Amino acid sequence: RTGKTRRSRMTTRPHVARVLRGAEASSSTAALSLTRSTRAFRPHRVMTSTTGSSRRRRIATPVALLSKIAPAAKTKPPKAPPAGTDADAAAFKAAGAILAVPTLPTLVAPDAVEQAFNVTHSGGWADPSAFARISDVQHFSNVVGTDCFALIALCALYVLADAAENARLDSATYQRLALALVLYAGSSTSGVALAVAAGALDPSLTPSPSIAALVGTTLSFTPAMAASASAITKYGGGIAGAKERASADLSLVSNLGDTSEKGGYLEYYYKLSFWASIVVGGAFAFSPLSPLAIVNEFTPSSQIVQRAFGLGAVFMLAPAQFVLLDACRRGRLGGGTFKKLNLAVAAAVAGIDAMTVYTFGAAQALSPDAAVLAVASGGIYNYVGALAVSFSIFGVYLYQGIFARK
Repeated sequence: RTGKTRRSRMTTRPHVARVLRGAEASSSTAALSLTRSTRAFRPHRVMTSTTGSSRRRRIATPVALLSKIAPAAKTKPPKAPPAGTDADAAAFKAAGAILAVPTLPTLVAPDAVEQAFNVTHSGGWADPSAFARISDVQHFSNVVGTDCFALIALCALYVLADAAENARLDSATYQRLALALVLYAGSSTSGVALAVAAGALDPSLTPSPSIAALVGTTLSFTPAMAASASAITKYGGGIAGAKERASADLSLVSNLGDTSEKGGYLEYYYKLSFWASIVVGGAFAFSPLSPLAIVNEFTPSSQIVQRAFGLGAVFMLAPAQFVLLDACRRGRLGGGTFKKLNLAVAAAVAGIDAMTVYTFGAAQALSPDAAVLAVASGGIYNYVGALAVSFSIFGVYLYQGIFARK
C-alpha cells in the first residue's frame, strides 16, 4: 500500500520529477564546464606513486610549450666604430693651419719662396714694369700659379675635418680627397728633394733649391699627408682600398659616353675638365719643356718651380674635379662639401688666369727680342686656348658653387 501510494503520487505529479531531473543535469553540465575552463588556464595535476607515496607533477600548458618552441630573439651585432673622431678632426685642422702659413702670403708676395728656391726675382703684383728680366716674369708666373692649387688643398682639409667631426671619413668622397692630398703633398715634397739632390750631386747644375726650401716644403705638407694617410688606413681599407677605388674611378672617367640621368651634359663637362687637367698638368709635370712658357730653363731650381705647377694640376685639381663629377652623377652638387670644392676650384683657376694675363702684359713691357723668345714654347695659340678653357672652367665651377641644388 505504501509503494502504491508513492507511485501514485509521482504519477499524479509528473512535473515535479521533470524539474528535479533538469536541476541534476544543469549541475552536472556546470561542473563539467568549470573543470574544462580551469584546465585551459591552469596546469594539470596528475597523481603518480613513488614507493607507496603520492606526489604531484605539473604538466606544461600549450601556451608554455609554444613559448619554448618559438625561436629566441636575435642579438644585434655590435655597432661599428665611428668613421672619424675629434682627434682626426683636430689633425686635419692643424694641417690646414700649417699649410696656410706659407701658401696664402705667397699668393700676394712670392719673393720669399723665389729666394729660397734660388731663382731670380724682381717685380710683383703692384708694378708690372718693375720686372728686370723676362726670366723673372716666368719665375713669378710659375710660383704664383703653383701656389693656387694650395687653395684646393686647404678646402679639402677643411671638409675632411668636418667629415671627421660627423663620422663620415669612410665615405668614398672623403677617401678620394685624402688620397689626393697624400699624392699632392708627397709628389711636391719629393720633387723638391730630387732638385736639391741633383744640385748636391752635380755642382755644375746650379742654381738648385736651398735646404731651407726643402725643409719649408716638408714642414708645410707633412701634417696634411700624415692626417690623410691615417684616414685612409683607418677608414678606407688602406692601400688596397685606395687602389680599388682609384681603379673603379679611372674606368668611370675613361668612359666619356657613360653619363647618368641626373648628371647629363654637366657630368660630361666635368669629365672633359678632368682630362684637360690631366693632359695639361702632365705636360708641365713630366716634360722638361713647358707647354706655355715665355722662356724655358733647365736648372734644378727652374725645373722644379715649373714642374710643381703640373704636379698640382694632376694630383690636386684633377682629383677634386673627379669628386665633383661623382657628385654630379649622383645629383649631389648642392651638398655643402661639393659647393665648397666648386668654389675652391673656381678660386684656384681665377688666380691662375689672373696671373697669366698679368705676366703676359709684364713680359710685353720688357719688349723681348727674338733671341730671348727663341727658347719660348707654346706660342700665342696655346696662350689663347689655355685662357679660353680656364675661363670656361671658372664660370661653370663658380656657378655650381653658388647655385647648385640638391
